[in-house]
Amino acid sequence: MDAMDTLPRIKAVSAGKAPFLLNIAWNDGTNAKVDLTGLVHSSRHFKIFASDRKAFVRVKPDEFGTGIEWENGLDYSAGSLRKLSEEQKPVGGKSLVQFEQRHNLNTEETACIFSVTDRTVQSYRKMEVLPKAVAVAMRHLDEDPTAFAAHYKPIAMKPRGRPKANRVG
Repeated sequence: MDAMDTLPRIKAVSAGKAPFLLNIAWNDGTNAKVDLTGLVHSSRHFKIFASDRKAFVRVKPDEFGTGIEWENGLDYSAGSLRKLSEEQKPVGGKSLVQFEQRHNLNTEETACIFSVTDRTVQSYRKMEVLPKAVAVAMRHLDEDPTAFAAHYKPIAMKPRGRPKANRVG
């Protein structure tokens, strides 16, 4: 298998109802919604779409499905679109629990990493959708071991319950 076979491929793309939303059908059978609002408003090249929605809507996959293209000559790679779609997916409390398990973290360590209280971590674990800042941080810390090492501080677990009485005998 060569490197081209491992790249994400786009089967179809269409503009969604929101101003800069794309609906993408991948060759692997999955679908994604990707919001390009940030790209349109931060890139000098894509800024053209901010004043010309009709041009944005005329999007199509490129010849080999390795990206998308517009009639005005702009294009965007499938890899970057896949990354955007992954970054934009909501993250729930179960993902936080898995993050803690992957990194062997206790509640206090997790709280320290995200600069929140232990109670907040316990609350996060039950949430359907975590705050965006926590989701972004979790993704970054998972992808970059150096960033994780920069923010991780081991905290010993405290024993639960009453201390055992010393018996003299």
